[in-house]
Amino acid sequence: MSVFASIARFASDYLTRRRRMHTYLELLSLPPEIQKDIGWPTEEEMPRRLERRTRTYQPIQRRLV
Repeated sequence: MSVFASIARFASDYLTRRRRMHTYLELLSLPPEIQKDIGWPTEEEMPRRLERRTRTYQPIQRRLV
């Protein structure tokens, strides 16, 4: 894979993540009634989803020597 292909793939992935985050934030800005109508998770379900997401993420901790 060439360097340019790698950069193009990175840029494409970055744009996809930005679009997904923008859509997520737009859905969160909707009134709760509309969120319920479209099947968006309620506030009670959101902490569990975030907990699942953070459970798999473990940041690298560096030691200061």
